[in-house]
Amino acid sequence: MRFRGFAAVVGAAAALIAGAPAAAQPDDLIIIMGGSSDISDFDEDTFEGRIEYSSGLTDLPLLPFFRGVGPLAGLMVTGKGAVFAYAGIYGDFVIGDRFIIRPEGAIGAFHEGGGKDLGGVFEIHSALTFAYEFDNKARLGVTVTHISNTGVNGSNPGLDSLLLSYSIPIDPIF
Repeated sequence: MRFRGFAAVVGAAAALIAGAPAAAQPDDLIIIMGGSSDISDFDEDTFEGRIEYSSGLTDLPLLPFFRGVGPLAGLMVTGKGAVFAYAGIYGDFVIGDRFIIRPEGAIGAFHEGGGKDLGGVFEIHSALTFAYEFDNKARLGVTVTHISNTGVNGSNPGLDSLLLSYSIPIDPIF
C-alpha cells in the first residue's frame, strides 16, 4: 500500500518535468539529511540521519529536462540504533533553472538495532528528493524514502522516512 503512494508521487513528478529546459552537467555531491524515520507508524517514529555521496560521473542529456545519472553510496542511522549502508544510482531531472527532482534506487544491508525489524539484512532503498539549487550548486530539499525487502523475506513491513536534505557540491573524487 505504501509503495503505491510512493509510485504515485514518482509518476506525478515525472509528469511535472516534461518539457523543462536543459541544465548544466551534474556535480559530485555530499548530501546530509535529517528528519523523521518510520513516518507510517507515528507512535514508533524516531530521528533519522543520513549522509550520501553521489558522483556526477555521467552527463547524458538525452532529454531537455534530464541532467544525467550517476552512482551513489549512503549510510543511514536512526535514534533507535538502526543502521543501513547502501549503494545504487540516481537521476537528476530539472524544472526551470533551479528546481531538481531526484529519484534514486539502491540495495544495501540493514541492521535493526532497537528499531523496526524489516525482515532481514538485504533491503532495497528508494527515494525521491525535491530540491532548490542555489547559485553555488548547493541544494536544499525534502526527501521521501522507503526501505523494504520487496517480499524476499517472510516479513516486509517497510520503513518510510521524511527528511530535510542539504547537498554540498564537491570536486570530483573519480
